[in-house]
Amino acid sequence: MARKRGPVKTIVMIICFLAFIAAIILLVTFVKLRGRIEDNPPGTLGNTGGNINNGGLFCQDGNTVYFSNPLDHNYLYSMDLDGSNQEFVMNVPVKYINSAGKYIYYNQIDGDTDMVYGFTAEVHGIYAYKKNSRNKTRGYDRTVAGQTILIDNYIYYQHYDNDNGMTLYRASLNGDDKGEVLGEIVNPCCVINGNIYYPDQNNYFLLNVFDTSTLRSNLFLNERMYNPVYSDGYIYYIGIGDDYPLCRFNISDKSVEKLTDDRVDCFNILGDVIFYQKNSKKEPALIRMSRDGSSKVVIAEGNYTEINMTSIYTYFHPVGDPIQMYRVSTAGNPKVESFVPEIIPHE
Repeated sequence: MARKRGPVKTIVMIICFLAFIAAIILLVTFVKLRGRIEDNPPGTLGNTGGNINNGGLFCQDGNTVYFSNPLDHNYLYSMDLDGSNQEFVMNVPVKYINSAGKYIYYNQIDGDTDMVYGFTAEVHGIYAYKKNSRNKTRGYDRTVAGQTILIDNYIYYQHYDNDNGMTLYRASLNGDDKGEVLGEIVNPCCVINGNIYYPDQNNYFLLNVFDTSTLRSNLFLNERMYNPVYSDGYIYYIGIGDDYPLCRFNISDKSVEKLTDDRVDCFNILGDVIFYQKNSKKEPALIRMSRDGSSKVVIAEGNYTEINMTSIYTYFHPVGDPIQMYRVSTAGNPKVESFVPEIIPHE
């Protein structure tokens, strides 16, 4: 006749089983938490809107500048603000570099191409790299992509597919919330209080605001424009309809100012300084001025593009020649010098 289990033995077995289940839950929780990216403080931007409008090739984070090295396959490098202590970071070609907390977020460029609106486009991927790790990355999307910017705890980026064309996507830092948030072409570089202000290409490039909390878009300003960026109470932009001058809109009193009569190809702003490329058949030039349009100085004659700014130096290159990089003091001596980054041996 079989012996009956005593109540004590049964209780012990139940306790052991529950302890085993609890250990598994704790282990799974630990693994998930270990791989999670910590939230950023409110108001976090991964790069300036002006830099992202210009390819996001340089990104200042404190006293460190992360940059795409044109002499080493556009791989990710870092350096001090003055250009010293250059270091190889990762053998990945990057643009639209963002940095916040322990991670660098970027648009990875590949050699593969696809056709977008009749033009050849590179196939990209949206990734995060953990700083000071051995190539520890997190992938968010593998797609033809465009401008990419980190806002608080989401990465917003232009995403292309054959069914929907170019639309605005976002992905949470841990990848658990990803998808289309606006079904149109959106330049996400102008950010005010976490919301995106963009020219509505479906409505004459008038300025809309996209609320990142409600995921709704509304008309904000009845002005036609390209490439708006926000800085210290103003939205700066290239105006449409008056030969493309550089203008700014005062958020407080709702006034519009034209800062230059020059036709502008591209521009960037940081603090009290604006750089812009003057479009002219006879006298094209890269020009620096104060943010109110005063104190203009010709930095370099000719045609230049991808103007990226840090607090110490501003970087740019001739149109059609991304290898030949130059730099100039952002707010100091206007003497231009070549920027020849190091090529650091790596695997």
